[in-house]
Order: sequence, then structure tokens, then C-alpha cells
Amino acid sequence: MSITLDDFEVFCRRSFGGVLAVADRLGDELINERPRETGGTSPYALVTHILGACEWWVGHMVAGDESGRVRGEEFIAAGTVAELHLAVGAWLDLLTERRPALEAATELTEIPQTQTPLAGEWTVGAALIHAYEELVQHLGHLEVTADLLLADC
Repeated sequence: MSITLDDFEVFCRRSFGGVLAVADRLGDELINERPRETGGTSPYALVTHILGACEWWVGHMVAGDESGRVRGEEFIAAGTVAELHLAVGAWLDLLTERRPALEAATELTEIPQTQTPLAGEWTVGAALIHAYEELVQHLGHLEVTADLLLADC
């Protein structure tokens, strides 16, 4: 039994659908707000970080694309719900377009030595699973953040 790229794409699309549902629920009024109780990251910044992480692991590490990612800027990003829809749509379109490069990938562009628990033992499959892990972890974070923000209203 093996996990296919079709499986990966189906679950990414499903999870990004959840991300956008939370963004829609918050609307432009709350998408850039930080919860008062925790002072955590805004929902817009969380989604930007999710996209950055997925782009890094799938686009750069697996497909071998150049990366202009500046991780620190993800956490201060701000914008509209419509912009998030466009950004998520663009990433999902690129996932489909990258399909040949993903299918051809047999090794990563570089081994992330600082990553645990797989330091030095990363495979293409592990990188894809990690990208999905980041997506769903932060979807949960986004849902909790939305609940806090809506409770503050």
C-alpha cells in the first residue's frame, strides 16, 4: 500500500477548503485581528504561514523550485479574505501544474538537517507528509484563533 500524489492533493484541497471556510467566517473585519487574550498570530498571517510552509516543502524541497520565502514576514502579513482565496487558489493550481516535477522527484533539493525527528533521513514522501502535517496543524490553530476572536466580539 502506498500514498499517491492524488491522495496528497485531495487532502490538501479538503484542508485548504477548511482554511478558507474559517477565513470566510471571520470576514475582513476579523481576518487581521489578533486574539486579545493571547496576542497570538492573526488569521491572515496564519494562512500566509501555511502557504509559505507548503510552498517550501512541496515547491522548493520536492519540486526543486527556487524559494523567495521570508518566513518572518509571514507572521506579520495582512490583507483581505478575497486575497487569501486568490493565494490559496494559486497554490492549489501550482500543485496541479507541478505534478510532473513531483512525480519525477526522487530526492530532495537539500536535506534540512535541523528538522526533527527526521534530521538527515528525509525522503520525498516524508517531505510531502510534513507539508500536509503543517497544513492541518495550522488549520487547527486557525480554528482556535477564530473561536477566540469571535468570542471577543
